[in-house]
Amino acid sequence: MAGSRSLRAGASLGFAALAAALLAPLLASEAPLLARVKGSLCSPALHGYCGAAWAACADPNSIDWRARPLTDGVSILMDAPVPFGPEATNLDAVLLSPNRAHYLGTDSLGRDVLSRVIHGFPVALLVGGLATMISLLMGLLAGGAAGLARRWMDLQLTRLMDLMACFPTLILALALAAAATRPGLGSLVAAIGLTRWSGIARFFRSEVLRQRGLSYIDAARALGAGRPRLILRHLLPNSLGPILVTASFSVGHAILLESGMSFLGVGVPPGTASWGGILAEAQRQVTPAWWLVLFPSLALFLTVLACNLLADGLRESTDPRLSRLG
Repeated sequence: MAGSRSLRAGASLGFAALAAALLAPLLASEAPLLARVKGSLCSPALHGYCGAAWAACADPNSIDWRARPLTDGVSILMDAPVPFGPEATNLDAVLLSPNRAHYLGTDSLGRDVLSRVIHGFPVALLVGGLATMISLLMGLLAGGAAGLARRWMDLQLTRLMDLMACFPTLILALALAAAATRPGLGSLVAAIGLTRWSGIARFFRSEVLRQRGLSYIDAARALGAGRPRLILRHLLPNSLGPILVTASFSVGHAILLESGMSFLGVGVPPGTASWGGILAEAQRQVTPAWWLVLFPSLALFLTVLACNLLADGLRESTDPRLSRLG
């Protein structure tokens, strides 16, 4: 029962975070959800979300939607829930605490904090998910090879895993991101993914060593199955539950690492909303701005909590021993 409760709670929080990430351009945007331009209905916010095909707007970006009054022939019928873009500045509304116009306040450039927090969800989930996929692929390949290899090869691969584990992950990721010739989300994802595979590799190696002596592995070898087939058709499916648990934990760790790197200034590119970037701006302020600390930290906490609850629920649901204890 405890596992199912954790799984439901993690899935609920995870679904909310995923929905915020997917719908961020519609939830927080200067462009309205519905407008009338020269007598025809269109969705400028949808134009920025999926292109002009569904939005029925020729060029909504040519209109200054914050200007009042709007140009002739243009009228707004429905604003976005948060009618501010993540990079829209307003020097007349600098460092405002939460109010009716800006529900979570503004930063030092007058940008809406709620809009920036919402647009931080796709960055966090994209970086966390892609980085986990890279580390998962490398870890499964290295761990499977080490578990099935001869003793000398297993020893060399294990030493490589130990060497990677000796380096502080944040320092190594910062060095890789700083060394990138073209800094961006791609280099950030690669830096995080390439520094987190050793733990997954050690885990999968132990799973392979546990299962390699079982009768179904001996039967598959007797039928002529090679190492790639043993890993892909037998060992990997039988380790799927623990692998999913490890991947769920890894996503949360990757999101924390991305926020830490953005806080230190070697993360997402300038102009991209990030929870770590908002926290770094709060740290630079002379006068305390508690809203710049509380709300991105809360979003980060709930997202990582969702990953951890999901992992705990999967672990207790896939492990028969824990299921019996529950």
